Amino acid sequence: MAFTSLFSLCGAGFALLQLLAPATALPVAPPTSSSTLVALQFANVLEQLESTFYSQALQKFNQSDFIAAGFASAQIPLQQIQAIATDESIHATTLQLAINALGGKTISGCTFNVSSLLTNVTTMVAAARFVENVGVSAYLGALTLINDTALSTAAATIMTVEARHQTILNVLSGATAIPQAFDVALNPSEILALTGGLISGCNLGIPANVPLQLKSSGPVQAGTKLNFTSTALNGTIPTEKLSCQFLAGGLPVAISQPLAGCSVPPNITGPMYVFVTNGSQPLVNSIRTNGTIVAGPTMLFIDNKQDALGIAARPGLNSTVANNGSSHATMSFARPTTVILTPAASGAVTSPVTRTQTMSLTTVTNNWTAVTKTISPSEASGIISSVASGSG
Repeated sequence: MAFTSLFSLCGAGFALLQLLAPATALPVAPPTSSSTLVALQFANVLEQLESTFYSQALQKFNQSDFIAAGFASAQIPLQQIQAIATDESIHATTLQLAINALGGKTISGCTFNVSSLLTNVTTMVAAARFVENVGVSAYLGALTLINDTALSTAAATIMTVEARHQTILNVLSGATAIPQAFDVALNPSEILALTGGLISGCNLGIPANVPLQLKSSGPVQAGTKLNFTSTALNGTIPTEKLSCQFLAGGLPVAISQPLAGCSVPPNITGPMYVFVTNGSQPLVNSIRTNGTIVAGPTMLFIDNKQDALGIAARPGLNSTVANNGSSHATMSFARPTTVILTPAASGAVTSPVTRTQTMSLTTVTNNWTAVTKTISPSEASGIISSVASGSG
């Protein structure tokens, strides 16, 4: 997801090609524009966020925590989370080296507010699933903004890794591994509407869409009525002129409904992005201009199916996921403010720390049950959504 803003800048091709090369192969680059450096610095901040989240998770939780969260063996999630953490750390380090090679400085002073996402393993896994799904959407948005074939290919090699992360986190969440045949592309302002609240203390020069949060509580399924909160929903635009719009993979345009009667559409499994717009004209399922968007997106997971793979990996998950159409709610890591980015005058970012954890195989029998009660995905979603109100 860190490369979304990168691809939107003309003249950034050379810098990105060097960025995607192995760190040890980075040559001395010719002078580059300040806008390219700002793009690299923004990408570096986002990769630091991901690295911070995963490294803190690995430092906090031990094998017994994963067993208590319903996993058949702690080795199952730990191996995958460690691999994902390594990938994100490599991205961050490579970006930092690229910035230095271009004569720039990494942005300093950023604080990554992830502690409220690490209250327990269930919440952490749900948050990681959100981050990786958003990451895939960000890469798709990046690919639509570039015309150079070599550059597109280089970016796509990273996007495919993000998609693997996404699938693994779907499985570890006890959900459908591959819920849709297509994904949704997001532009940089939409990404910051979802993630901006996790970053504070530094400035980035990309305006965020106004964040949107789900106010409804409890299980969410087809037909569930939804209510939202946002600083943009302040009466300035009459409610009867507002629409809620749902984007999911494979839909040519969004499903548009009057905001006053907004409810989860039927026949969709997996992630959906929800927007509030001024008007009922459906949003296109492509890179959008934000002319009619009032707030959002926020992300809604509809987990109305469960794979055998997810059941095998996490048989002790105490959740509302079943084949009766129930699911869990929405996630957004955004505070109701716009994140603005500018380069720091000086300072370097400390390289992320990756923690290696020794694991042993746990023998599991067919009558295994979790030793302690785990919280449901809907409860985890509620904790995650609290970040939007600034409680993190």
